Amino acid sequence: MSEEGCCYRFPGWTLLATLLCLAGAGLYCPTLFMAIMQTKELFTMGGRQPSAEFELLVEVIRWTCVGLAAWMGLMSLVFLCVGCMAKNVTDVKSYGGYSSNVRGGICNGFTIVITYLLFLLWLGVSCFSVLPVFLFYLTARVAVTAAGSSGGCINLQQFGLDVLFNNVTAASNDTVTTTAVPTGLTPTAAANATWNFNVPWEFCETDLTKFQGADGDHLFLLYILALVGALLVTLSMVHFLMAQAANFVHIRESREALKYEDTKQKEEQELNIIMNSRQNLAGNW
Repeated sequence: MSEEGCCYRFPGWTLLATLLCLAGAGLYCPTLFMAIMQTKELFTMGGRQPSAEFELLVEVIRWTCVGLAAWMGLMSLVFLCVGCMAKNVTDVKSYGGYSSNVRGGICNGFTIVITYLLFLLWLGVSCFSVLPVFLFYLTARVAVTAAGSSGGCINLQQFGLDVLFNNVTAASNDTVTTTAVPTGLTPTAAANATWNFNVPWEFCETDLTKFQGADGDHLFLLYILALVGALLVTLSMVHFLMAQAANFVHIRESREALKYEDTKQKEEQELNIIMNSRQNLAGNW
């Protein structure tokens, strides 16, 4: 077996797509897991209380990251196995007969459908991953501020993120203004507490410094890495589609070749039968 034949039979494009998928999923899931946990810590600093919907969203994203990493690792290995079986080095054993070749084509076509659905899924994930990058770019990098109730602040209500906070108000004994107080405090503690915010979705003074400082920069980096990981997985799905489409054509051509060989063998057998019959008739005369 020549080296050129070995290289031809090796599923290089499928292996490249597998490595891209594993690298992308390995980058996206841990970074998103850490980013969502640190986002929760950043949004709840200074005594802010997250809403029940935000708590549920955090838990869903956490467990989704764990399941998604395992699922994509498994699917990439399955796609690699299908790609190996579709190559010439194993199709003699796996897709050798005509019926086996048909089953191989159906299997490869089914993986193409799954890969296309995964491509659409990760394309949507990539588009969704742009949103937190854009948010922290505006707040942490460009330092966009809005005039809040305490002067220059970051008001997350302008981004529609006020729904992430539980806005429970209580009257303070020291001031006549109304301040947002986290739930779970006694009335005495709530009355004597001093908060850095009037509404929980405003980040002012020291909270603003933390939001636009190292904490915001670190979150910005984590969300960028998550976006890069999602794009790598999306690119790997494109590579899988290209490789699987080529393998599907290869299997179909092999099936046509098998049909041609079967037809040729039948014609040769019929021709041999005719020749033997003529020889027998000539011998009898």
